[in-house]
Amino acid sequence: MRRVVLGLLCAVWPLGVAGAGAQSMQTPAQRAESLWLAGRPWHAAETLLDAAAHNPRQDASFIVRSAEAELEARRFDRARGLLIGQPWLEDYGAGEALRVLGEAEWRLGEPGSAARRFVAARRRAHGAEADLLAVRAALTFEAAQLPDSAARYYAAARNGLRAIEPWLRLREARVLRDTATARRLLVDLPPAAARQAAAARAGALLTAGDSTAARAAFDDAGLTLPALRLALALGDTAAARRELYDLFTRAPQSDDAAAGVPLAHGPLPPRSPAERVALARVLRGHGAATEAREQVMRALSEGDSSGATLTLLGELLTSLGRYPDAAAAYRAAAQDTAWTALALYRRARVLVRLADPGTPQALAAFTEAFPGDTATPTALYLLGDFLSDRGDTSGSDRWFTELARRYPADARSSLARFRMAAAAQRRGDVDSAAHLYDAEVLVGGAQRSAARYWLGRLARERGDTAGADSLWRALAREDSLGYYGLQARRFAGMAPLALAADSTAGTPAAESGLARLDTLMLAGLDTEAQLEVRELLARAPQPISDLLAWSDGLSLRGWGSAGVRLGWVAAARGVNDGRVLRAIFPWPWRNAVKAEAREFGVDPLLLAAIVRQESEFDLEALSRTGARGLAQLMPGTAAQAARGLDVTLYPEWLTVPDLNLHLGAAHLATLLQRFGGRVEVAVAAYNAGAAPVSRWLSRPGSEDPDAFIEQIPYPETRTYVRAVLRNRDLYRALYPSTVQ
Repeated sequence: MRRVVLGLLCAVWPLGVAGAGAQSMQTPAQRAESLWLAGRPWHAAETLLDAAAHNPRQDASFIVRSAEAELEARRFDRARGLLIGQPWLEDYGAGEALRVLGEAEWRLGEPGSAARRFVAARRRAHGAEADLLAVRAALTFEAAQLPDSAARYYAAARNGLRAIEPWLRLREARVLRDTATARRLLVDLPPAAARQAAAARAGALLTAGDSTAARAAFDDAGLTLPALRLALALGDTAAARRELYDLFTRAPQSDDAAAGVPLAHGPLPPRSPAERVALARVLRGHGAATEAREQVMRALSEGDSSGATLTLLGELLTSLGRYPDAAAAYRAAAQDTAWTALALYRRARVLVRLADPGTPQALAAFTEAFPGDTATPTALYLLGDFLSDRGDTSGSDRWFTELARRYPADARSSLARFRMAAAAQRRGDVDSAAHLYDAEVLVGGAQRSAARYWLGRLARERGDTAGADSLWRALAREDSLGYYGLQARRFAGMAPLALAADSTAGTPAAESGLARLDTLMLAGLDTEAQLEVRELLARAPQPISDLLAWSDGLSLRGWGSAGVRLGWVAAARGVNDGRVLRAIFPWPWRNAVKAEAREFGVDPLLLAAIVRQESEFDLEALSRTGARGLAQLMPGTAAQAARGLDVTLYPEWLTVPDLNLHLGAAHLATLLQRFGGRVEVAVAAYNAGAAPVSRWLSRPGSEDPDAFIEQIPYPETRTYVRAVLRNRDLYRALYPSTVQ
């Protein structure tokens, strides 16, 4: 994780150029600084790079500013290349050039060299700058396995950085050889730091050379990976193996399990079918499906024919697109009675993907054999959907009706009722459609607001304008912030939603805590900053004013999801005003969002709405499928957008805020152009991809935006489209000064 407080960085380690004057009158350096302060480090770096290309003979200050911009744009090799070997490096300013070079070398995996740069920069710095450099020197000495030097610099920083002194004590204790002194340093720590004390004590024992005691301490602290690595170093391979594969079995999705995979590839390879399956589950959870399949196949060849392993093989083959092989694996898994239901259901779903003629029989057999299974409602829906796509309306209605009869309040029953109602509307059978929508409202179904909205549309189609307006106005009042409430407001001709939202004022408690976070990040203690945020979320402040101030501050610093979570806490406490809505729907990086939207000709409110739904404005957001950054771009999608813009892109750059937004806005603009400017279609394609959306557009009635949304077969995408369109309306109401 690497979050940067851009404004604070400029205050502590300034670039040294005022951003005054109209943009047309600014020098490249001034334009770059304006971009940098607006949260656009990639654009700043590109501006300076272009200026250097046109005038290679630049002075030292320009080179340092360029290196700083490259650093913030995660282009560490370029930052180092600009500074390394410069004759003025050691003497420039108050150590700024040395600091930037040290940071670049640190990020490039050269901690020893980075430590020397930070120490040299510290000699030229004063006050808080010198103390922050002392921490960075300590971190890099620790990474270079020079604990004595690390301890000395942690200690040197403690007096000057009182706000983070407990964390520095913790760090110092971990690298001390004197375990008695380490224990004294770990007394009276605040809660967030105290939770790490056991690990620090173990680290001190390790530094002191007592590996056996350190291993026991790591075990006591629940730190499996350090414990098993020590066991391996001590020659206890059996214990290390047992702990590694126990970790894989117990927590295959965890970061620790992922970090343990290199051990399974090296000194602790799997030796039994059970170990191979455990490793496969970890690999699968972290995106290595092909390698996971190889491990499962070896486990099968070594005699593991259990339903669990065959089902896992089916899941892996499905994720790899090998559907016939997956169906065969599930068929074999069904022979194990403990796995019969799940295997038959999964096989039927694979047959749906294959459009196999035997799909209806497979789904029907499952629903009859396992009527109480939690998957049965979905199987009934898939059965109706499969027949509907093949034009068998009577067969489809039969199964949709059966689903609604057996599970009236189930979410799949809501989908079935809406599918049948849409078909009835296309046939002109308004009464049947109204009956189905009424049934949804009566059972309190998941789409009851949507049903009320559509009842209004049916009333208008019958010529009952007054009845339609009455239905819509009631819905707009009762679901004022929901997608259908906002749609009802629009159709009823009501005034656009207006939400008064005063700016959130800071409070002493929040300002103190946020300043501590800023100091941690400036010092390079990103992990400690994350632990502080987790502690805050676990113990949310009681005063609403503190809660909202923290929410606003976290969102501005790149912890958007944490800020949104605190906003929901405020809402749960009964607070209902514009400030809370702004906390739940924040808009940090506003200038960057607006600038990228303008460049590609898209609505900034729509781009903000997508970013809110994708990442909640969390800079380091990473989805389970591998999408990254503010706009949650898959590496392949980002690479395609970058090629179209002639932009160089490496995967590690995807979390640079403005580069991510740049590519996200370009991708959105491409989708809008491809689908004729239809916002709801482009938004669906942003979530599900263009290919399935093109298929959905071929369905009858898809020219109606509302009908298109209702007929989206992917529940996640259907919910996503509604949420994004609702977000856009809320952003328009909450941020009325935004230029569109």
